[in-house]
Amino acid sequence: MPAIFVNYRTGDQEAVAALLDHGLSYRFGSERVFRASKSIAPGSRYPQELIAGVRNCAVLLAVVGPRWFDVQGRDGRPAVEDPEDWPRREIAEAFAVGALVIPVLVGDTPRLRPERLPEPLAALADCQHRRLDLRTSHTDLTRIADELAALIPELAAHDTAVR
Repeated sequence: MPAIFVNYRTGDQEAVAALLDHGLSYRFGSERVFRASKSIAPGSRYPQELIAGVRNCAVLLAVVGPRWFDVQGRDGRPAVEDPEDWPRREIAEAFAVGALVIPVLVGDTPRLRPERLPEPLAALADCQHRRLDLRTSHTDLTRIADELAALIPELAAHDTAVR
C-alpha cells in the first residue's frame, strides 16, 4: 500500500512530480509512492486506481507550480474549476478520507489563497506547504523526505537514509 500519493496537474510541473517520485521511492521504496503514470498498470481502470491510491495513502503531496491555475480543461475554463478534474478530485478525496495533504510549491510559485480555489479545495490554502526549487532540489527533497519519515511511522520503518 502506498503511503505517499504524488498529485500533479498535467501541463504544470510533471517533471517535479517525477523528481519527487524518484527521490521518495529511492528513500522509502517504490511501492510506497504512488504516481499515476508509474503506479497504474497497463489495462487497469484508471479512475478506480486513482481513487484507491488516494484512499490508501497516508499523505498526498499536491505539486503546485506557476501554471497550476492556468491549465485549461476541455471547456476552455481553468481545469481546477471543473469538478471532474483529476488533480482536484484527488485532493478533495484526500481531505475526505483524512489523509495529510501537503502542497509542494515549485520554485517561486506564490502561496495558495482560498479565494482562488474552488470550495472543495479551499482548505488546501490552509495546509502548511513545502517548497521544492530545482536549484536546491537535493536539499528541498531531503527536507521533505525527513519530515515525511518523522510524520509517518510506516515510512520511517522503511527509510534507507543513513543517519
